[in-house]
Amino acid sequence: MLAPADAIINDRREWEDREWFPPGPQLAICLSGEKNRLDDLTDDELLQVAAAARRQTSWAQARELAAIAELTRRHTAEDSTDPDHRVLSARESVTEEVAAALTVTSNTAATLVHLAERLTGPLAQTGEALGAGRLDMAKARVICDVTDQLPEEVVGRVERAALEKASGQTTGQLRRRIRRIAQRLAPEAIDERRREATRLRRLEVWDTPSGTADLSLCDLATEDAHAIFNKITAAAHGIKADGDTRPLAMIRADLAAQLLHGAELPDAIRALLTETRDETGPNPPDANGCPASGDDVASPGQAVLNARTEAVPGGSVPGSDGGHDLRTGPGGDTGIAALADEVERRLRHVQGRVPPRELPHAVRQAAQRIHRQFSAARDAACRGDDEVHGRPGYRPTAVMRREVEARHPTCVFPTCNQPSHRCDLDHTVPWRPGITCRCNLAPLCRRHHRLKQRTDWRLFQIWAGLLIWVTPSGAWYLVRPERQ
Repeated sequence: MLAPADAIINDRREWEDREWFPPGPQLAICLSGEKNRLDDLTDDELLQVAAAARRQTSWAQARELAAIAELTRRHTAEDSTDPDHRVLSARESVTEEVAAALTVTSNTAATLVHLAERLTGPLAQTGEALGAGRLDMAKARVICDVTDQLPEEVVGRVERAALEKASGQTTGQLRRRIRRIAQRLAPEAIDERRREATRLRRLEVWDTPSGTADLSLCDLATEDAHAIFNKITAAAHGIKADGDTRPLAMIRADLAAQLLHGAELPDAIRALLTETRDETGPNPPDANGCPASGDDVASPGQAVLNARTEAVPGGSVPGSDGGHDLRTGPGGDTGIAALADEVERRLRHVQGRVPPRELPHAVRQAAQRIHRQFSAARDAACRGDDEVHGRPGYRPTAVMRREVEARHPTCVFPTCNQPSHRCDLDHTVPWRPGITCRCNLAPLCRRHHRLKQRTDWRLFQIWAGLLIWVTPSGAWYLVRPERQ
């Protein structure tokens, strides 16, 4: 039975004994009050608001995963083609659509797709508990991780045992408990999963918000990892006993860095004991460290003005005021911005006037028309005074590669962070009929290069460095150059 309206309006009654209130639209109404209303609540009521908000978050995340699972089911059911290592599978294609739509990395999207399939399949009871607010996403992931690759009958038993106490446990307590249960019920499967993870051991590095970097050895055998840690810890204790006043964790980190740089353990210890350290941190990076770009790409501003007659009827080109030159800065930054705004406006116009089922085809056709419309101006601006547009042969020159990499420091997929120097320099229009030129080249990591090979994904380079991705669902993403 829903709460009466006056209970939703009155602050005091609204959060009195509301632990039972289920998540969903009604709870959203209760949580949508003015922020300053929290000042009128007691401490106990504030905690109830926080708990209710968490239940509502779990409900919303369950809906998110259910939508991802349905999208995956549709696209994988439609894919009957033989696997091809040169092209991403339908499931991986869905992963990249999710990554672009939610603005997350491919790894995060893959985790969401996997979790969505599990919580709507073998772990459906866990999915229901998440939607009911009895679990949060972190606990659902623990149950999913521990039961992964276990026999079906074991998965059901572990899940039932987990759900008995999960709502009153932390993620650490839950993980320890159901790991013991899984180890007892399926020891062979647990051992095989451990061996497979060890086979995929790796070294990873990533940047941190503070401007430093983390280095991690992942999926080592447990005995190896503890042996390494214990050896470094013992040496660090010895260094500290000899008078090093720094925290033990810092000594461990410095010692590990010395060893990974190639120093022998006695030399590394000696260096730490005798070295005078400057704890103020490294110098800021050189602002001139970026590779110089090639010649500036000609401004597309005039092309926008020339093409405006072919735009959507009644439309206007942003920045055009009676012949004003859009190229106001070096490299034509304003011209690129004007062209990007025009492209975005026209695609939104298409998006707003076609039925949803026709959207993928309509957006692809619109992007193709825009690409053709600017082809003459794009080619003329790129060719400049040269007699021939582009260069003969498939491979770009070193100068051309440096220019394209400076224009896009990372892979041009919207959510990819792979540095461009590690990417393929892809011909947006495949070579022959496409040409090897800066207006037809863009860095694509190997994964997103394979994604581009799928027939239900399309990539257009409207101007040198200005690209449009069109997904199988009809969504589109504009990728702008970071440098001209």
